[in-house]
Amino acid sequence: MIRIFFVCLVITSTFPLYLFAQQDIPELSLVQLLDSALEKNYLLQANEQNTLISQAEIEILKTDYQPVISTSASFSYWKFLLPNKQRLLGNSLTDMYTDVSVRQTIYDWGANRVKREQVEDEIMLNEEVRRQLRNTIIWGVADAYFGFLAVESEIEVYLNSLKQLESHLQYAESLYKIGKASSIDMLKTEVQISVERKKLHKAQNDLVRQKIRIKRLCYLGDDELFEIENISETLYSRLKNKLISPSELYDRVMQNHPLLNASEQEVLMEMKQKEVYRLQSNPEIYSFGTGSWEHGYIPFGKNFNYNVGAGVRYTIPLWGGSSYKSKMMQSDYRVEQLNNEREQAYTDIRKEIDIAINTIGDIKTEIINNERIIDLAAETLSNAEVRYQGGQGNIIDVLDAQSILTETTIARYKSTIEYLQTMVLLHYLAGNDDYPF
Repeated sequence: MIRIFFVCLVITSTFPLYLFAQQDIPELSLVQLLDSALEKNYLLQANEQNTLISQAEIEILKTDYQPVISTSASFSYWKFLLPNKQRLLGNSLTDMYTDVSVRQTIYDWGANRVKREQVEDEIMLNEEVRRQLRNTIIWGVADAYFGFLAVESEIEVYLNSLKQLESHLQYAESLYKIGKASSIDMLKTEVQISVERKKLHKAQNDLVRQKIRIKRLCYLGDDELFEIENISETLYSRLKNKLISPSELYDRVMQNHPLLNASEQEVLMEMKQKEVYRLQSNPEIYSFGTGSWEHGYIPFGKNFNYNVGAGVRYTIPLWGGSSYKSKMMQSDYRVEQLNNEREQAYTDIRKEIDIAINTIGDIKTEIINNERIIDLAAETLSNAEVRYQGGQGNIIDVLDAQSILTETTIARYKSTIEYLQTMVLLHYLAGNDDYPF
């Protein structure tokens, strides 16, 4: 008796702590999950570094018009001196030569400007790649979020069904005791309970997998405890009557989709690259200056000489110098290739949008049918229970109605989740990189 009292005391004293611990588990919303996924994603961080690399390239190109200074020094020993050397070096056979030269581009026909525009286009391309990454991450997290809610709702339905079946078993046992039911009724009910428990166990394992998926996508700790806020019914009530215009979606894709925008940026970059190839065939105009000292030993201004002037460098467009023409032709082919790929991508996206819109129509019809079946199954179950409890019905009628009600309720929940997932898919296909709801 003392042992029982001690156990009860321990349970009573620890129960508030357990309840407090349960209350401390955070309930994460879809927005919080998306924030975590986007903030910690390594590809997005790498994308930011790529932008910094391109910005550094612009700084490099800014130096093209600045003077380039080079220096050299050499020390040599002569066996004998030629007359001109003897006048410089005297009787010394050693030769110390030092020079400083400066070279500066005066005019490059706009090649530097085009290269800088190329890098600016590359930064814009990188921004579209970033939007595409965000778009994909948001879709993946939202899809996993609703997948979790679908399994969680399935578990809730199975738990309610088990409660009902336990109640049916109690009635069967009571009727068996007064001789109004057979042992087969109890056996059939117990079999149904075992089947439901098996389905419940499978759904619980699936829930664990869904939670692992969310942890990986949102970079949550392995030991981190959390619950998921369920707003599926609220969202469905708000979105079930939303009108979807295919033409508006097509227009938004053309104007907004990062994949198509990135392809357009690549075309602009390739056209500028063709311009760079063309400009490389123009002459380069530059200025130069050289100052030199030559003496038998380390010079300190003696024998100083200098040379300044301007020059033109031109590669004759023949033989090896004509390769830029082939490069320009390659750019034309590349532009045509990119345009074809862009058109194909747009066609594929339109196809996926059409399929998604058709799926939404099917899901709406399925939800309406499931709701009608749920009402009929609930009424059938109620009538079957009354008849069976009054000793006039069959347990099979009760179990069949209960099974239909359970499976249809689960199907209705899954259809609701599938509707929301399809809306998220449309948001993804339209190329949006903001949150879907």
